[in-house]
Amino acid sequence: MIRLLRAGPALAAAFALAFVQPAAAQAPAPAATLAPGTWPQAVSDLKADPAIRFGALPNGMRYAIRKQTIPRGQAAFRLWIAAGSMMEREDQAGLAHFLEHMAFNGSKAVKEGEMVKILERLGLAFGADTNASTGFSETTYKLDLPRTDAETVDTSLMLLREAAFNLTIDPAAVDRERGIVLSEERARDTPGYRVVIQRLNFLLKGQRLPTRLPIGKVEVLRNAPARLITDYYEHWYRPDRAVFVAVGDFDVDAMEAKIKAAFGDWRARAPALPDPAQGSIAQRTAAARLVVDPGVTQSLQVAWVSPPDLSLDTTAKRRRDLI
Repeated sequence: MIRLLRAGPALAAAFALAFVQPAAAQAPAPAATLAPGTWPQAVSDLKADPAIRFGALPNGMRYAIRKQTIPRGQAAFRLWIAAGSMMEREDQAGLAHFLEHMAFNGSKAVKEGEMVKILERLGLAFGADTNASTGFSETTYKLDLPRTDAETVDTSLMLLREAAFNLTIDPAAVDRERGIVLSEERARDTPGYRVVIQRLNFLLKGQRLPTRLPIGKVEVLRNAPARLITDYYEHWYRPDRAVFVAVGDFDVDAMEAKIKAAFGDWRARAPALPDPAQGSIAQRTAAARLVVDPGVTQSLQVAWVSPPDLSLDTTAKRRRDLI
């Protein structure tokens, strides 16, 4: 599954404006950097929710655990990876999403085609309770557990562990999956989606994001060898880029111990790569773009484009933003 943006109705027309500010005001705030395994609240005056247990493993993977008894006897697991289509090279366009598919197609401990069957035996329906999504800068694996007995919890943790760092990415399995990924690309080619693409290219002129739509490029999906998917997997699926979240009706101490046992031996297999440059904000005056595509509703968007503020989240920053 691909998650693009939280977009409103498809646009038939888009209108963009650039801020007119002194050059100093347009300079982006310095990006906040955190050491591996560090939660943002450790360097902010904002306090974290005391109902959530935040932690980190020695390998840099972070985790957050919350006990919640409604609905009784159930739980939700999420494995979040800070990597998406923005991290792809040109010859990998679409492979972050392709890799998400391969997470259900064979690992060291689970044969191809068996993962979904294992989950279904535990009562998890594929799609409803077992899913994943790929965005521009993140990939998320999702399991909603109907029970929190030891078998269900342990098996679910094992499967997410396999997705994190034990996938085989067999070339034959990759070829068998190509048709499914390409069918998603065809299904996504709707009037509304085409308008979104044009809107992104207009608003984010000269930047990387419009060139890295999560569905990727057809020629890459058809022809990319498995080694390119493996290359992406080994460089970007790293414990220091991962967060595991568990919420549900379970003992927090026991869950924390299980998370440590499941992910404690995760080690990166390739050197860390820097996040790719997203491109500078284009200096623009007022500009307009009309997009016409049969089947979309008429609408108008007015937008101001300015550099992002990636500084640490603090009380002062929130007050300034609100004002």
